[in-house]
Amino acid sequence: MAKQGADVLGEDLWGQVESSQNSGCLPLAQAARRLLEAKDHAHEFVADILVGQSPTDRAGRVLVDILREYAKKIPIPGEEIMESSAHALRIMGICICIIAANLNSCYCLADIAEAVGKEKLEEALTAGLNDWAEKAPTPPKP
Repeated sequence: MAKQGADVLGEDLWGQVESSQNSGCLPLAQAARRLLEAKDHAHEFVADILVGQSPTDRAGRVLVDILREYAKKIPIPGEEIMESSAHALRIMGICICIIAANLNSCYCLADIAEAVGKEKLEEALTAGLNDWAEKAPTPPKP
């Protein structure tokens, strides 16, 4: 891990990181959060452009909501780089906390655990619902 940190940051800067005992990962955690927020804002911006003005009638608003949700899923150039960069910042933050023996209050580790936990929970819920849907009796058709 130290070699990868030196490859990414350069030997001099990584050496400073390793020798610093009081550095926390909060600036790295905040930068990672801002990268991911920027990605979300970019999706919102695309949705705003695609939708335009919202209609006032109920049917029009439903269609706009559908269109907005679709627009949020359109891949944005650079989106994967932002996600992997945020992950890399968090990993570096965890390294810093390990070096400083400060893992108990590591913001980067907490953020990764939260993100992974949500993904795993969604996977478990989806699998459970799919399993239930396959095995649930269907009501008779009238």
